[in-house]
Amino acid sequence: MRPTKPTLLLASWILLIVVVVACGSEDSTAESSTDISTAESNISNAHIGDTFTPESFIAAGWKQSKEYDTATVPEATEIWYGFYSQKDIEIRFYSNHKTARGAGVPSAEASIEDAVKRSRGGNLLDVSGGSFTGYADFLVVGNAILLCEFDRTRCDELVANLE
Repeated sequence: MRPTKPTLLLASWILLIVVVVACGSEDSTAESSTDISTAESNISNAHIGDTFTPESFIAAGWKQSKEYDTATVPEATEIWYGFYSQKDIEIRFYSNHKTARGAGVPSAEASIEDAVKRSRGGNLLDVSGGSFTGYADFLVVGNAILLCEFDRTRCDELVANLE
């Protein structure tokens, strides 16, 4: 007995739907994995137990410039702006690595998102009237979060110089 034309058509549609759904699931899973691995790549495991101070980064070559108020950055104990290899690096200090990851990561992500939004508006100025480009990436190292101008390259170099 041969299948009827409507039965073949229905079977073809069901097969097509299964293939489309399966392919769509793979794409969204791959996308989620990429997002997770990108976020996790910002969290350094090399210095989990280490506690850093501004002096730790100064000894590694960072030029400390200006202290910021911690009132708008939850659980930060100190925030310093400075330079390394002619790039802006803001360092936010927390009591420990767990706090840096827990409270600090969302704050760093929000700072980067805000910088991107402001950059769409044209010329940026910081509160002191100087030129400001904003931060494009961050790195968690021990009890500190480094906000990095343009990309992580200079932050990674600075961390490599830590004793």
